[in-house]
Amino acid sequence: MSTEGELRQDIERTRQQLGETAEALAAKADVKARAKQKAAQVKEQATARATQVKEQATARAGQVRGQAARGWWNDPSVLAAAAAAVFAVIAIAAWRRR
Repeated sequence: MSTEGELRQDIERTRQQLGETAEALAAKADVKARAKQKAAQVKEQATARATQVKEQATARAGQVRGQAARGWWNDPSVLAAAAAAVFAVIAIAAWRRR
């Protein structure tokens, strides 16, 4: 049979568990607080994403600026396309004169 001390300890444990359960239920039932918490979380994620996108855009703008500073004449593919276009114009002009 249980002693009085053991019964008191058991009652105290049960009270603690009941208190914890009640707190958990109250937290779940507090929709307004949960919505605020979720909104804060979404805001934080959006801010982080915006910062990341801004950094990427800044880096890309720097790359484009660097390419523009070097000029199109330093790009072999642009020079090859320009040479092909000039050759085509000359070839068409020569063909029409015949």
